[in-house]
Amino acid sequence: MFKYTMIDEKLELTERMKAVMADIRPRLRCQDRRESTDIEPVSNGARNPFADVFEAEPESSYVIKLAKSIVKSWVDTPCIIYPHEAVVGIARPCYPMMEHFSWGIVFDSGVLKNGTYPASERERCDKLRDVMTPLSAAHVGACASVTYSRELHIRASEEGMFMAGGFQGHTIPNYVTLLENGLDGMLEKIDFWAKLNVKDKDSADFYEANRIIVRGMSEHMQKYADYAAECYETETDPVQKQYYKQISENCAYVAHKKPQTLYQAVQLTWCLSLWDWVDCLGRMDQYFLPFYNYSCEHGDVIPVEDSIASMIYKIWENGAHNVTLSGCKPEDGSDATNDLTFLILQVLRNIHDTHPRICVRIREDVNPELMNLIVKIWSEGMSDPSIISDTLVIPGLQRINVPIQDARDFATLGCQEVEIPGKSNTGCEDGLFNVAKVLEVAMLGGKSTKDGKQLGPVTKSFVECETFEEFYCEFTKQLEFFTEFHTWLCSRGQECRAANHAKLVKGVFTDGVLESGRNHDDGGPIYGYGVIETAGVAVTADSLTAIKKLVFDEKKITKEKLVEILAADFNGYEKERQLLLNGAPKFGNDDPEADEMAIRVLNTYWDEIAKYKSVRGGVYTGACSLLTNGIIYGRHMGAMPDGRHKGEPLGNTIGPRPGADHNGVTAMLSSVSKLPLYKGVGGTTLNVILTTKMLETSEQRENIAAVIKNFMASGGQMAQITTANYEDLIDAKAHPERHGDLIVRVGGYSIQFVQLSSSAQDEIISRYAAG
Repeated sequence: MFKYTMIDEKLELTERMKAVMADIRPRLRCQDRRESTDIEPVSNGARNPFADVFEAEPESSYVIKLAKSIVKSWVDTPCIIYPHEAVVGIARPCYPMMEHFSWGIVFDSGVLKNGTYPASERERCDKLRDVMTPLSAAHVGACASVTYSRELHIRASEEGMFMAGGFQGHTIPNYVTLLENGLDGMLEKIDFWAKLNVKDKDSADFYEANRIIVRGMSEHMQKYADYAAECYETETDPVQKQYYKQISENCAYVAHKKPQTLYQAVQLTWCLSLWDWVDCLGRMDQYFLPFYNYSCEHGDVIPVEDSIASMIYKIWENGAHNVTLSGCKPEDGSDATNDLTFLILQVLRNIHDTHPRICVRIREDVNPELMNLIVKIWSEGMSDPSIISDTLVIPGLQRINVPIQDARDFATLGCQEVEIPGKSNTGCEDGLFNVAKVLEVAMLGGKSTKDGKQLGPVTKSFVECETFEEFYCEFTKQLEFFTEFHTWLCSRGQECRAANHAKLVKGVFTDGVLESGRNHDDGGPIYGYGVIETAGVAVTADSLTAIKKLVFDEKKITKEKLVEILAADFNGYEKERQLLLNGAPKFGNDDPEADEMAIRVLNTYWDEIAKYKSVRGGVYTGACSLLTNGIIYGRHMGAMPDGRHKGEPLGNTIGPRPGADHNGVTAMLSSVSKLPLYKGVGGTTLNVILTTKMLETSEQRENIAAVIKNFMASGGQMAQITTANYEDLIDAKAHPERHGDLIVRVGGYSIQFVQLSSSAQDEIISRYAAG
């Protein structure tokens, strides 16, 4: 029997945690700024710690200067302890140059140019730019010029074919390693592997850089311990005085020792999370469980509920990208649900906001109380938690050579990607590929739709093909060409990150890095498979279904006429557009013909990317969690044979094109569950609309739970929920001031509807068109 399973009432927080929550709400930044951990720039006249270090140590190696810069940026950040809080540490201010795990040292031209920094400081930063970037983005273009064509790279990117090597950032550090060793223990681990692997100055500097990072984290925690002790001496309120004492002792302990209590484990975890840009935290209910059990048995300085609430509040305020709950135990596959699974969800329920972003792993024998709580949270208007299927993901990971015990330990990260926590660099994401743009180019025999110039290889155009299968073959030739080019470009982007030591902080706490002596982006982690976000599958499939049925089979539209209609964006051809829209079935309606085409398209593309390996060493796998890129890439598209107008959205997840499904949620889920989603274990999510009106009664919630469980067990991979009602969305667009708490899901994250752009709001509303 688990604790914290209550459904009809919410968890009663302690007065201390109620006060912390009340203090946080006025400080909350908008969703976009929380997503990027975007803190206010430092004040005018402040010096840049990165520039200071690089100027002061011109003879030191790049990795040593980088490590010292990172440490200086943290220890120079003033300590702030907010009233009532138990866990401490704030994000650094924004500097015009600072490291980020997606690139290395990045340069924020906005901070440099907006007057925040004096001209002399801007000039100093500009002079150091080349020194701070061992391998710039120009490397990708330069390599493309030699092996392919620089012009091809630019044109394919600008025309919306793909994005290659654009982020390659999210990974989950091994929080288990941190908590089992403590910071002093991590230094011992570094020394152990250094003795085995140091062969020259470069390798010696690499291990020393890792030591610098860990010693810096200790210094950071000790600085907070000392500051809290000073506050204790001057504080007159006896309650707050006691809080400062707790904080000081806790921070002083974890500055060196490995934690025993939950309070200690939470503080040390938050320290690493801060240094990791509050990125992704993995299976929190699993790695905190031993400390929770210890504190429950032996007692703790603060209640266990306060420790967990404090951690979740920090994530809420600072915008961590993902926390994963439940699932199975790696050693035997048994249910891993525990008290913390429920406690974390109950704290999420109390917050009722877009953060923290949480994903719950669902088994075929999912705990009924867990499923009931998830659906109850949805019924209250939340879009979190999302859910992901153990049934599909674990064997999918085994298929790409992840051993069963590690496959059972998977977690979600980023905007719903998947990896083995603490052991991986999976690109996350290496790139994005627009399958629909390939179809558009293939119809013209490889020519651009913008200027008519040859973009891909010369193949037969749609008009020249005598049969549907002949045209599909020509489409496949274009797909093969652009896939090879795209995956090759993604690896060139990874080479930049490796040279720039982009994930220096993450690497200290990632299995394989210290053991191999190779940095996180240079093949150090155990798993290095690639992840390609896949756009336009439904548009491509529906267009091909319409072509096959209406052009080749029923001959209701000639090839020449269809090309003419699309070039006109249906202007003057509304009758024909309605035929294309309604005369051929669409994916998402449980129609065998439409669904089989979607299966074929996805198999064609995901089988093709699997032929190639990332420079990190693993094969590429598919994914689909596009944020607002379904809107952005749709703007690059002309009219399509599915009846879609020029510039309309492609859709942000693996589901049907917005508005194309007309037969309800169950039919849509059935269509998606037929897709080969086991080939897309990079993280393939689905937007599901379950309005609060559909979840009002316990009977309705039980029925929805059964439908969702069946989807997870029968081929679905991941579902992210939007519970807003259609009428509320329409009113919120007209009267945003009335709907500040209306939450929706956008292809990988939750956001208040009123914070979205008008085009993004329209895309959300279009998902309801079928209803």
